[in-house]
Amino acid sequence: MAHRSLLQVLFVTFLSASAYLPEIGGLAGDDLVEVNRSQREFDYFALSLQWPGTYCRGTRHCCSKNACCRGSNAPTQFTIHGLWPDYNDGSWPSCCYRSDFKEEEIATLNDGLEKYWPSLSCGSPSTCHGGKGSFWGHEWGNHLQSLLL
Repeated sequence: MAHRSLLQVLFVTFLSASAYLPEIGGLAGDDLVEVNRSQREFDYFALSLQWPGTYCRGTRHCCSKNACCRGSNAPTQFTIHGLWPDYNDGSWPSCCYRSDFKEEEIATLNDGLEKYWPSLSCGSPSTCHGGKGSFWGHEWGNHLQSLLL
């Protein structure tokens, strides 16, 4: 059952990403084609899972966004750390273009993301263009937006 739910979250993630295809961060039409020329097609997806039990053992600081701090509701199964496009040479496409992550646009996915793709820390990870943001914003900017090219 958990395996099926995880696949559903991944599927919905891909569907959500595809919603950005018509217009991405102000890029549309010819502009998007121009950005696409600078990025080669990736070779495969790397699915990175994490074991919260081990990771959470090192948690020293708690905050509302840290799934390790949920007490009896803390994750007890493998969770997603990331789904990344990769190249066979060990490199990966990253920060393909500037597109701000808008968490309110995925609000309907929040329960599934919190369960299967939670943040296990309190920090604000860096984004592609020097800012700080949410864990999901980091994954979007550094990895997932490249899927749209």
